[in-house]
Amino acid sequence: MQILHLTFILICVPLISESFTWFHHYPNRIKRASTNECCVSSKLNVGSKKANTGRDFFRRLATEEDSYKLINPENMCNLMHFFIQQAALNNKSITFTKGMFVIFDSTNKIFDKFMKAKEEQKSGDGAKHAGYFKRLKHMGSQAIQSLIKSAKKSDSKSDLIESDTFIYVRGDESSHYHGERGSKWDRTRDYPAYGMDIPGACMPSGFGHILFGELPAIHSNGKYAGERIYIKPEFFGIRQLKHFVKHTQNYFTHVSRRYVCQLKDMQTKPGCSKEDAFRESTDKKFLDLWKKVLITIPSVWNVDEQYMKNATKYGIGEIYRQMNELKDTYESKIKDFREKMIKQYGEDDITVRKGREIIFTTNRLLESPLTCELLSKIKKC
Repeated sequence: MQILHLTFILICVPLISESFTWFHHYPNRIKRASTNECCVSSKLNVGSKKANTGRDFFRRLATEEDSYKLINPENMCNLMHFFIQQAALNNKSITFTKGMFVIFDSTNKIFDKFMKAKEEQKSGDGAKHAGYFKRLKHMGSQAIQSLIKSAKKSDSKSDLIESDTFIYVRGDESSHYHGERGSKWDRTRDYPAYGMDIPGACMPSGFGHILFGELPAIHSNGKYAGERIYIKPEFFGIRQLKHFVKHTQNYFTHVSRRYVCQLKDMQTKPGCSKEDAFRESTDKKFLDLWKKVLITIPSVWNVDEQYMKNATKYGIGEIYRQMNELKDTYESKIKDFREKMIKQYGEDDITVRKGREIIFTTNRLLESPLTCELLSKIKKC
């Protein structure tokens, strides 16, 4: 009898494992990569299967014209797992818990596909409610109507805001990249922010919303040619009143913390560490240090107008450009600052960097390895 049991285990267990692996990979609608590739270990806050599905989804976004039809909450959730898995700074893999992604898209097509998916929504994109006062007025009106209908025990189905709108316009309702997106008019018309709410605790680290938008291109050719897309996973969106309130609370907490952390006694506290997030904002202390260097250079007659205005607006990449402009003549004055800059930000992507945001290029993402999955037969890189 024991021999029969042992025979059963030796024969059936490998078959079950193989069947599970086949089922795990094959039925996905998005085509999976071939098994001759290698994989890397997944990060702690990343779902390996979701990261691989997000990888394949990104490849289709970059190469297939009708891939806008695949843009939905599930695939966008998978895309965030993929981005967080690929997140690196100065060529070193990092654990991403919050911050900003910026994609330099050489295809110039990915953002257009997001817009195409938005335009295909039957319920619209909520643009008429964009703007803090308009949104609050609309949500207040909807809340009152909901209370009235609830009191009347109405059977009419009505959500606080159109529940079938996935991609919606946030317009100027975002504090990110204000300078690069232009004036309030420009941020509302030419470079508005957009949002996607992702339900079901699908994304890593408790994120439930994706903020995204387009930025003006920096280069017309080379490694960083193409449109820039910024994508930021957030905890709460702003379409539903309860999420709007929590989003606002988080924003004011962040702003108050930013000002508190400028106090000398608070700068060394754990909550004020510059390492705790990968945001696009430029370190104010670093800007002040650059200003002190500029003041010592004789040819700089107006520090603010000649240099600091753009340095503040465009960040590290602009400072790096200014430094190279001056280094031939004033190398001795700039040398120490340059060393500090490279130590803090590295040389990877420094020419296009604003702060500590995670920078991707389409080509780099297309060449990214698979993430190792449980019971997968793919070899490790």
